[in-house]
Amino acid sequence: MIAAMTARQLDISTVCDALESQRLMTTDQRITVQSKAEVQKARLLHERAGNAPGGRQVHVEVDAIDIITSMAIPDATDPDRTLTAEKVTEAVAQHFRIPYVKIDPLKLNPQLITATLSRPFARRHNVVPLKLEGGVLTVAVTNPFAAELFDELRRITTYQLRVVLSPRTDIQKVITEVYGFRKSVSAAVEQISSGTDLGNLEQFIQLKRVDEIEATDKHIVNAVEYILHYAFDQRASDIHIEPKRENAVVRMRIDGVLHDIYPVPKAVHPAVCSRIKMLARLDIAERRRPQDGRIKTQQGDKEVELRVSTLPTAFGEKIVIRIFDPTLLFKDLSELGFPEPELVLYEQFISRQTGLVLVTGPTGSGKTTTLYSTLRRVSTPDVNITTIEDPIEMVVEQFNQVAVQPKLELDFANALRHILRQDPDIIMVGEIRDGETAEYAVQAALTGHLVFSTLHTSDTATSVARLIELGVNPYLISSTLAGVVAQRLLRMVCNECRVQRQLTRDEMAALDIQLPPGQNQPLMVWEGAGCVTCRHTGLYGRTAIVELMPMSDTIRLMINRKADSKEILRAARADGMSTLREAAVRKLGQGITSFGEVVRVTTDEPL
Repeated sequence: MIAAMTARQLDISTVCDALESQRLMTTDQRITVQSKAEVQKARLLHERAGNAPGGRQVHVEVDAIDIITSMAIPDATDPDRTLTAEKVTEAVAQHFRIPYVKIDPLKLNPQLITATLSRPFARRHNVVPLKLEGGVLTVAVTNPFAAELFDELRRITTYQLRVVLSPRTDIQKVITEVYGFRKSVSAAVEQISSGTDLGNLEQFIQLKRVDEIEATDKHIVNAVEYILHYAFDQRASDIHIEPKRENAVVRMRIDGVLHDIYPVPKAVHPAVCSRIKMLARLDIAERRRPQDGRIKTQQGDKEVELRVSTLPTAFGEKIVIRIFDPTLLFKDLSELGFPEPELVLYEQFISRQTGLVLVTGPTGSGKTTTLYSTLRRVSTPDVNITTIEDPIEMVVEQFNQVAVQPKLELDFANALRHILRQDPDIIMVGEIRDGETAEYAVQAALTGHLVFSTLHTSDTATSVARLIELGVNPYLISSTLAGVVAQRLLRMVCNECRVQRQLTRDEMAALDIQLPPGQNQPLMVWEGAGCVTCRHTGLYGRTAIVELMPMSDTIRLMINRKADSKEILRAARADGMSTLREAAVRKLGQGITSFGEVVRVTTDEPL
């Protein structure tokens, strides 16, 4: 198969043949492309040579796919979209019956890549090994007709080859990140072995672009920067650097799910930790006690806050970096996923002059995003907003933010007591953890302030019982509580691979879905079949489901007589409140999420 293919050339005419055969390009578009190809190629060569960082001399290459995609040719099957490198590469693959692979970085084996080919060879020939099974090496290339490359690969690797086609940008990105990270880690291991001190690293906050990281930079600096860039590219919310018995591992949480990313040699792990602690301005000599810090850096044209937490474990120091993207943390309330009735009700909560508004849910349920987005909505020049946080999640100039510092006896309760003397209009208490904080929060709401806070309870009704357990007088709760929001995050069905299917009777029974009388049509829902975009999970991105409980006269009376949470829940539902389970089922019916995700997130919720 490979021998037959290598008689061809991947030129403009060949790529246009493939696009026309797939009906992605018209004859008129082909004529335009062929007439402008040489001029466009010269322009691309000039631009790419001029963009080489540091004025270095680099090898610049432009192929037929680059030329065509740079012209922004409309897709003949969908004029609203242009032909992308992925679309053109896939069309070439289909035309010549070659497997097309959109590379998933999380599925790669970095050890196989770096051990099989050298970085200069891989970059020069646009080739990267993907997997080795049964003596057959699968390699991704940009040119399926490169006879000399395949001969050289057989000689170097001694394996049988399986060739797949992938976009050039994917291959070059893998080469830059995988080889760059591995080279940095390997060099660091050598330096550690020779006794070089890697703990004393220069201060560094502004990250370079990946293509600007020089070979002369500190190796550990390089490795940490590759990790951070990779996390940004993969939309990770958290980075975990975990020491194990034999080595360490870098893991990243993406859409709420942890993925193993890089193995790190045991010898390098302390130096990586020291580098991150240096950036976060933590004590690099202190490894026996937990520490918290933060890093402010830049991703493209936007600032990103990184919250760093260290923890001593059995095999060494574990570091977790939480990534706060302002564009995600400060959303418009309409973008949070609240249905229209709940959004209107929530805006009524936050438009009050006084009262206590609680947001409840477990860790990772989106409470911080909801609160920061809320504060952004109510923030005006004539309003004094003060927050108490442990730690401060995102530094915002418009707010007066106070960090809890137990060593200085500045806890939530003490901070709140002093803040009341600062003439605040709106107060945000990061979390109500004890009776004293709860008492002060209620008193603040009672004396003319609008107070927002969070509780770690499962639903809205339970939050009332929790306040009573903390020692707050039920009469004060009923007088000040404006409303409670319980929320969770559901993963959404991937738009690239979504397919429709019918819910079974057992699945409907599991969710307590009752069809209206006389309706015999099956209930259709959407789910993801799995693709590279969603990493074969069928799910991509997350949305909130919410349960909002306003304070009706009935519920206030029930709070005063210390009714239990089940009674309050029944009363709230009688008043029209939708539970988290019902909110999730609505998202299922709208095709936003899948059945499995509804079951996973709301299994413990009341029906």
